[in-house]
Amino acid sequence: AAEATPRLAEFKPQELASLAWSFTACCRSASAASWCSDRHLPSMAALFRALSEAAPPRLGEFAPQGLANLAWAYAAGGQPAPALFDALAAEATPRLAEFKPQELASLAWSFATAGHAAPALFDGLASRLSVLVGELFTAQGLSNTAWAFAAAGRPSPALFARLAAEATPRLSEF
Repeated sequence: AAEATPRLAEFKPQELASLAWSFTACCRSASAASWCSDRHLPSMAALFRALSEAAPPRLGEFAPQGLANLAWAYAAGGQPAPALFDALAAEATPRLAEFKPQELASLAWSFATAGHAAPALFDGLASRLSVLVGELFTAQGLSNTAWAFAAAGRPSPALFARLAAEATPRLSEF
């Protein structure tokens, strides 16, 4: 973290997203949690602060997966970054047709977990996900999507009807 922070300008968009994702995933792993102890927290916090400043001007260069992974890293890692989430919502919303179903579900989960209100993003997600629910979603994707919209306080009757219709015959998968 300490080595990467001053060199973020050298990273490609995918590398920025992967860096954030990797640190969060590592620290959520039981086998690596001790590495994320108090000793390393200051350098990680500095890295996430620097990433939250470096990424927004470059979000247009990110692939959908990179946008979703960056949002997930901050949400799952409990890293506060309201300006980054605003920028992510502004970039992702008009590009939702480019996202795969898993990336859409991850984006919804990330914004709900971060507690970051993004009404236009959730409206777009609801519209897009209503079309894609079908066989493309796993049981986890269905439940995460329902949870995200409920937690974000963004009810979408059409989406919930599609989620319920898809989940009902697959209840044994949950």
